[in-house]
Amino acid sequence: MSRKPAAEYYDERRRRLLDNETCTHDVSKHGIFEIILASPSEYRNAMSSLRFQSLFRQLASWPETCCERAFYPDKDEFHWRSRYGNPSITLETGKSIRQCDLLVFAPTSEDDYLRILEMMKLSGIEQRNEERISKWPLVIAGGTPVTANPMPLSMFMDAFIIGETEPSVGPVLDTIKSLGAQGAPKRKILRRLATLPGMYIPSVHDIPGKVSSIMRQWAGSDGMGMTSFIHSPDCINTDISMLEISRGCSFNCKFCQPGYVSLPYRECKLEDLESTIANLPDIKKLALLGSSPRSYPEIRKVIKAAKKRDLEVIFCSNKYEDQIHSGEVPDDLSEKSIVLSPETGTDSLRRVIGKKLNNSQLFESLEKYYDKNVKLIKIYFMIGLPFETDADRISLVDFVKEVRARTTLPIRVDINPYIPKPWTAFQWTSMAAPTSLREWIEQLEPKFRKIKKVTVRFGDPRKSHIRALLARGDHRTSTALEEKLSGVGWNTAFKRAGVNIKWVLEDIDPDTSFEWSFLNMGFGHTRLAREYHASYSLNQNRLKDMEKESEPEDSE
Repeated sequence: MSRKPAAEYYDERRRRLLDNETCTHDVSKHGIFEIILASPSEYRNAMSSLRFQSLFRQLASWPETCCERAFYPDKDEFHWRSRYGNPSITLETGKSIRQCDLLVFAPTSEDDYLRILEMMKLSGIEQRNEERISKWPLVIAGGTPVTANPMPLSMFMDAFIIGETEPSVGPVLDTIKSLGAQGAPKRKILRRLATLPGMYIPSVHDIPGKVSSIMRQWAGSDGMGMTSFIHSPDCINTDISMLEISRGCSFNCKFCQPGYVSLPYRECKLEDLESTIANLPDIKKLALLGSSPRSYPEIRKVIKAAKKRDLEVIFCSNKYEDQIHSGEVPDDLSEKSIVLSPETGTDSLRRVIGKKLNNSQLFESLEKYYDKNVKLIKIYFMIGLPFETDADRISLVDFVKEVRARTTLPIRVDINPYIPKPWTAFQWTSMAAPTSLREWIEQLEPKFRKIKKVTVRFGDPRKSHIRALLARGDHRTSTALEEKLSGVGWNTAFKRAGVNIKWVLEDIDPDTSFEWSFLNMGFGHTRLAREYHASYSLNQNRLKDMEKESEPEDSE
């Protein structure tokens, strides 16, 4: 029996994904303005993202607009497309991502940058924006990583949306459509886009004196409340409808980029949430999204509205420490896992990094919110944090031992290297060297193995180092990405780009400004430097206290 040709097999896979979808909101399939929203993630991951679904709905609902989706191919399909020169294609019609007026990329992490270039290369789209200045499509990127630092992709994208898309998408689309209908050249369209709030245009703004600041855009409570409208058994969240109840973060962890870049903290109006829930399609589960959904003041009323629809409620940020802050604890929910994110094992370091929790609260939460339906305890740590000591790292093991003593449930521990990110109070701090991280992992692993029913996963030090270089990189990082795309290793790629890969392994003076400093997040580097110095002072006092505790008592 002969196998189907690869082209036929992959086209059938595409059609099957499309046929398996259930869409609860009408989107236009015809329009004079053609957009492709491309995710550098595979279908199952991208379509499980509420942010991606919301952006698709925004683009596809605009008047006279037709929007299709494209996804990074699965591994086997990617190799086939690379080998035989077949482009990245859309899910809806199977056309090349090159065949549109506007191509929008939505990266969610620094790992996506190379994938974006791979999708463009597959489709015959010239990578450098200067080589496409008179060619279509116009290529835009948006999302948290490029909002914080667009410089690594500045050589490739025509434009960046800085901030949230709700206030920006409409003016962008209207500008491109209006000028495009007049036959305006791409250069003129880009110059006009550069006048819109929250738009960074590399070819325009790199001209000296053209711009002093680009303000990040964010939505008000009336523009929030995203909900998923496409469901599929091929997604990670197969039978779940997602609903945003808040945005931003009410806490102030000094290392957290989303916490800073999504400021201010905002909550959706209760009446809007109740109305949305009442009009949801027939689903079984409702996932409430937010950095701390349990802290929502009217969370009980939201749950009550869901119960009227016989919906099982799930908290997507299922961190039980949220309840410590909120006091509004739903006691009628049954969940399959308890998630703790202590980041470190000691109270003193946790205060230094801005995490206002202590071990006793975290341990007590295990007993307070334990439920017979809980099957797993998940714990998230970081190593290599600023101001971390050997004792802080060993405390991770002690923390897990204490959790083990309080429950017989399986425990899964994830430990990832700390990465300094732009627009955080710790953006000037160093990342631990991969060699040091490996040594620490080798020290910790056998200690965790001695604890029963504990599974530990460590993040890869090498990959984390590359992420740090991409996250905090300047315009030279574009050249490094371009070199990496040619097939060389990362070390060679950065060397050819003139970047010393060890620069992120050293502290930087907080008075130093970065290449992305022309952006305006609604707060300045002065605030960040002040918060960094506060953490530094806290740590100095912490070290003094530790010295006093270690001193032997004078004998009488």
